[in-house]
Amino acid sequence: MKRESMKGASIPDLMARYEEAAGLHGQASQDGNHRLANAQYKRVTATWMELRSRGEEGRSALVRLMGSANPHVRGWAASHVLEFDPRAAEAELERLASGPPGVARLDAAMVLREWRAGTLSFPTD
Repeated sequence: MKRESMKGASIPDLMARYEEAAGLHGQASQDGNHRLANAQYKRVTATWMELRSRGEEGRSALVRLMGSANPHVRGWAASHVLEFDPRAAEAELERLASGPPGVARLDAAMVLREWRAGTLSFPTD
């Protein structure tokens, strides 16, 4: 589903799409399935951009996604929440970065490093 076709989607539908894509991305990355990981990256990013365009309602959805049971979803959501609530996002990324070894831990540590170095940026559209 392209971003244009997400315009009429509800916030709960967008959250479900984001959660599914972020979870699949993490699993595919862990399994070394780069083709699937790349496809899910595109889905997560397109869904994030749509949530972002929804203002406060979309930001609130991203904050709620930081509470997912899936650490990959929490990591993606926290990365996107850095843009508007860095304190909450950094706290979640720090939890993940000190968690069990794996892709979620590595990703969280890398995002924190780039964020704190000032090299992490967010596209304008």
